[in-house]
Amino acid sequence: MTDKIARGIWPALATPFTDDGSALAPERVAPLVSHLLDQGANGFFVTGGTGEGAAMRVEERKAMTDTTIAAVSAAVPLIVQVGATGTENAVELARYAAAAGADAIASVAPVDHPNNLQAAVQHYADIGAATDRPFYVYWIAQTADATITAEQYLEAMEAVPNFSGLKFTDSNFYFFQRLVDLASDRLNIISGPDEICLGGMVAGADAAIGSTYNIMPKIFLRMRRHFEAGEIRPAMELQAQANRVISTMMRFGVLGALKAELGMRGLPVGPPRAPNNPLNAEQQTALRRDLDALGFSVE
Repeated sequence: MTDKIARGIWPALATPFTDDGSALAPERVAPLVSHLLDQGANGFFVTGGTGEGAAMRVEERKAMTDTTIAAVSAAVPLIVQVGATGTENAVELARYAAAAGADAIASVAPVDHPNNLQAAVQHYADIGAATDRPFYVYWIAQTADATITAEQYLEAMEAVPNFSGLKFTDSNFYFFQRLVDLASDRLNIISGPDEICLGGMVAGADAAIGSTYNIMPKIFLRMRRHFEAGEIRPAMELQAQANRVISTMMRFGVLGALKAELGMRGLPVGPPRAPNNPLNAEQQTALRRDLDALGFSVE
């Protein structure tokens, strides 16, 4: 049985930038982390998709790693995502994160060879071997090899040192459930899509990592508690409630909306970087109006 670092509800932590988006704003990290810990967050996933790792320079990613680890201060576990860059940089970032005190390392598929299991295994093997920390795959539907079975995937991943689990951002929950079933307690398996978080729980997820847990962690934490207590109807109601908010955010662009909402909550994190777009003043007013119409309070 693997030591399952990830359990419960983990925000995929937003990376705070300056107001013009040109630089990391490390002074904005601790207030965001403190707020989410106060809400009950069970862990953090750093510099992933929501954390805009792909849009950050290596030195910025190192600084975000240092600042977040200091802010969390070992209150909960923390996984640092080092991919979305060349393998050499990913290995450098993995070693840095491990030395800084990250509990585990994760990576997306190699940016230059998407949808290629053989290339992914080599990329993961190099990163996994770079430290003694547990290594997690950040599975994204668009870059995963869709031609394989769950059995083939797990067999191939035996070549990856320290492979301990994966974050599964994909709607193919048949494949997800097969991974859960085949891996048993050997792997820490985490669901990714916020809009089907409850489906991940039903399929056997140990934890969930998601973008909107930055702005509505309590909804998902309550959902998890209801599910674990066998109270499915209340959990379903909470998923529907969350999805109304998510659907509203999608109309504006999820990351831009998320960052705008954190600002409304008194937790400024700056704008997203390209290719994501920030919300202008008119859009922010419309977003707040639409959220108010749902009864969703941005506090």
